Amino acid sequence: MKNTIEYLDALSTMTGLMTRSAALELFTLIAYLVKENGEESKNILLSTHDNISTFISDFVAEKEFHWFSKDVIRWNANQLVNIVQVFLSLREECSNNQNYGEKAFEVLKAFALNSNKNGDMFNIDSQNILNIFTSIIGSVEDKTLYDGACGLGLLAHELNTQKPILRDINEATVGVTKLLFALSEKEADIQRADSLSEGSSSYGVDLVVSTPPVNMRVLESLVAGQNYLKELFITARIPTSASESLWIQQALHNLNAHGKAYLQIIPGWLFRGGYDAELREKLVQLNWVEAVVLLPAGMLADSNIEMSLLILNKAKAKDKDTIRMVDARGLGERQRRKLHLSLNDAQKIKELLTVDQENEWSKDVSIQQVKANKYSLHCAEYFDVHIEVEQLDLEHELAVLQEKQRQYLSVKDEFNQLLNNI
Repeated sequence: MKNTIEYLDALSTMTGLMTRSAALELFTLIAYLVKENGEESKNILLSTHDNISTFISDFVAEKEFHWFSKDVIRWNANQLVNIVQVFLSLREECSNNQNYGEKAFEVLKAFALNSNKNGDMFNIDSQNILNIFTSIIGSVEDKTLYDGACGLGLLAHELNTQKPILRDINEATVGVTKLLFALSEKEADIQRADSLSEGSSSYGVDLVVSTPPVNMRVLESLVAGQNYLKELFITARIPTSASESLWIQQALHNLNAHGKAYLQIIPGWLFRGGYDAELREKLVQLNWVEAVVLLPAGMLADSNIEMSLLILNKAKAKDKDTIRMVDARGLGERQRRKLHLSLNDAQKIKELLTVDQENEWSKDVSIQQVKANKYSLHCAEYFDVHIEVEQLDLEHELAVLQEKQRQYLSVKDEFNQLLNNI
């Protein structure tokens, strides 16, 4: 049986002029079609390109996949036979339809993660991010989970919670995500929604796990008055750069009284002033900040910027008046200028978050220290910077200097002799 990489390589040769997102849409659609109509798919391969295109277009119409552009089918008609054949081959190698769906999901997930860039549509978590979140959060199968910026839902899929609540602003992203979950036969409540500007009551979940878009711009007029802003009322006006704070407030709004949130945010939020500073102050005073982790540069699939992990806990023990700070920027390995953060590295971060003993990468910072530091949560401000000064052997250095001076005088004499002989 072929492995995932072999199927991935086969699909990668069929992208043609498609963007990565368009290719993923088409591959996912055909993978799902083969799962639903395997025998018909096999028979249609004997027909013409036009009939195959019509067969797939009719399937799109029958299932009311309004998010899917039929132009993608028409523009890539010459590749359809090969794409269908790839998934039919995979289906024939699997023992049953469920096994096929799970294998097809793994191939499509690998295609999404293997992209050099996230594409022009999808918010795709990198394998680095999946490794960190799954290692730190651990087993949560019995908990309810919400993600208001789910992208393809890979993170929720990895955590394997029961019927996660997933929202994304892009209709095509939601369409593909629904098919991916249908392939692997996992239940999920997946809907299109602008989580920051479309108000809703709290879902009251146990967990919010999210990697929202980076540096997203917001308009105050679109978000003002939302329910999630009322729990922690901020007096400062909402600037266009406040998306990180809004995602944090939105996460807290959707948690129950004992819930925890794991959010990937840019480090700038940890020390910026204005609206962000006022929110940090409230979170610290409520003692909801459990931990902050500085992550290595290159965590994202298409950017080398540094990221951080913010862990909030509404049920944090009242007698625990410290915040765990972890500086994990030195972890991971660079391969062809890309960061590879292994499961072992991710496990190391989990250990730094949980071990009692402090070290040079991990420490507990008191609430009073944070207050005294103007509520900054940037880990680097709480770690001592050790500068190692090399101790020189003076006698040895003098001997080296004298030898260099002797060599200089010798070369100078030779040069003067050459001048005299001219």
